[in-house]
Amino acid sequence: MNGQGSWQKANVAAGLWCVAVGVVMLTLWLAEPAALAARHPALFGMKFNAALAFTAMGSAVLLAGRGFRRLPAALFLMVFIYGALALAQHLFGIDAGIDTLLDRPFVDIGTSRPGRIAPNTALCFMLAGLAFLQRALQGRSGMLQVALGMACVIIAAAALIGYAIALDFAHDWVRYTRMSFQSASCFVALGLVLVFVGTQTTGYHRIALAGALGLVTYLLLLAMTYYELARYEKAFGITFSSSDSTARSTLSSLVLISGALYSALIAHLYISSRRARRMAGELAESRARLAAIIDNAVDGIVTIDERGIVLSVNAACTRIFGYAPEEMVGRNVKMLMPEPYHGEHDGYLSGYRRTGEAKIIGIGREVEGRRRDGTVFPLDLAVARVELNGATIYSGIVRDISERKANEQALIEANAELEEFAYRTSHDLRSPIASSLGLLGISREMMAEGDMAGLGEMLQRMEGNFRRLDHLIQNIITVTRTRLLEEEDRPVGLRALVSEAVDALSHLDDVRRIRIENHVPPELTIVSKPSKFQVVVGNMLSNAVKYHDPKEAEPAIDIRAFRYAGKLRLSVEDNGLGVPPASRHLLFQMFKRLHPNRSFGSGLGLYILKKTAESLGGTALYEARDKGSRFIVELPDGE
Repeated sequence: MNGQGSWQKANVAAGLWCVAVGVVMLTLWLAEPAALAARHPALFGMKFNAALAFTAMGSAVLLAGRGFRRLPAALFLMVFIYGALALAQHLFGIDAGIDTLLDRPFVDIGTSRPGRIAPNTALCFMLAGLAFLQRALQGRSGMLQVALGMACVIIAAAALIGYAIALDFAHDWVRYTRMSFQSASCFVALGLVLVFVGTQTTGYHRIALAGALGLVTYLLLLAMTYYELARYEKAFGITFSSSDSTARSTLSSLVLISGALYSALIAHLYISSRRARRMAGELAESRARLAAIIDNAVDGIVTIDERGIVLSVNAACTRIFGYAPEEMVGRNVKMLMPEPYHGEHDGYLSGYRRTGEAKIIGIGREVEGRRRDGTVFPLDLAVARVELNGATIYSGIVRDISERKANEQALIEANAELEEFAYRTSHDLRSPIASSLGLLGISREMMAEGDMAGLGEMLQRMEGNFRRLDHLIQNIITVTRTRLLEEEDRPVGLRALVSEAVDALSHLDDVRRIRIENHVPPELTIVSKPSKFQVVVGNMLSNAVKYHDPKEAEPAIDIRAFRYAGKLRLSVEDNGLGVPPASRHLLFQMFKRLHPNRSFGSGLGLYILKKTAESLGGTALYEARDKGSRFIVELPDGE
């Protein structure tokens, strides 16, 4: 039997056996079949009281297995008291009146007293009753229970073996009052339950307990055999002699030698089992530790055989490729590869076995993998060859480098963008300064000639240059601040923020003739970074104002915001100049002025809008209208 569940089944089996034997014997005694008793008197070796006690004890064992405590404890106590009274009758030569209290035997099978059980039977009832009583009260097993159970098994097993080898003293401690074979079988079953079921907490291994039972039972039978021989010698005056040695001394030597050999064998088995258990435990612990390391590794680990068949995968492989372990194990590893690796893999393995030329094994390289959904992604692959028990396997370590590649690409793009930004910024910074220096020289000459009207025009042009320069510097500061600003998320009221942004644009030209409608619901809020969100709204509105259509009779700007699909959508819609289809791919790029004759801005407004939206975890979109434009920003809805 393997596992605690099997031992619990043994517990139930023992209880059922005792109940079955007890009920059958009670039925026989109550039915009083005289003819059957005359032909088979051994069937009635178990007395009525013993059958009743076994029925009660078996029932109590079954109830205890179901979790009951009080009723089983009461039944065990009654059995113990009955065994104590029965044994006292033998020890003190008394009659307690219990032998025929419940039933008077209808047949005499040669016992010392009608209905009286043997002393070894009474003793086993005491041992088993006390042990089960303690277990029922404590709810667990202990060393005392194991010891009582072992004594019960040894006495009953000796009686059973005595029947088999015709050794009367093994079951017949008092002449004509013997432990029946039915009683012995029940006691063996109950004793084994006490010794082996639920005894893990005692610290003794079951094989050691079994060895001890066998050894003691064997030695007890040898001692009983020796005693029986001595009793026959005394009873019949028989002596066994041969020259200087006697049969008794020879038998004594055989008993001692066989006992010593048996003891040594049991000791060897016990030590070997302990060593095997320790080695198995260490191996299991080592395997568990290795499995824990492999399963918790960040990188995927896969092993294949020489044909490319997957032998094992770890948890990271299932996460990287999207397959369950059972979907990969037993299949060719090329299922994880896109073309051309998929088609070339088997040929590569056969070529390596034939020539020994390695392209990946022991080297490692960047390759591509294929997920369960068919997507192809970059990964690092390192393969090692392992010789194991005469067979060759390959161990591969894979690492998904999609994020690293994306970061590398983003860094390349950022560097290119930075280079362009530095070039264009230096050019746009130098242009108004150079123009102003030229105008300053002309102004000096006009001042010397007294041309005040022309001088005023030059100063006005220089003022425009410096305004452009100031606007460019402000945008550069905004770009830098958007990248570097660390700000906590706070609730932002959208309608109030839009109203503030509209007020801030009141200084722009022609803003008074534009109808600006704030349709944002008053209760709408978003948890975001207020300063960055203000940059987003400000750039969307200023872009709409700058590029309104001066020929439009009723220029209008409408601002709306609402939630949908876990996002917040903010839109600014106008009926202005719009964006020419050929130029729409340039939107949101640096220094792109799509209507240069209409506005003299830096060309950074929409670029700042896009980068700020992305820093908030969102995105900026453009939708063309029949007349005008709609710019949209979608942000995570951190309500």
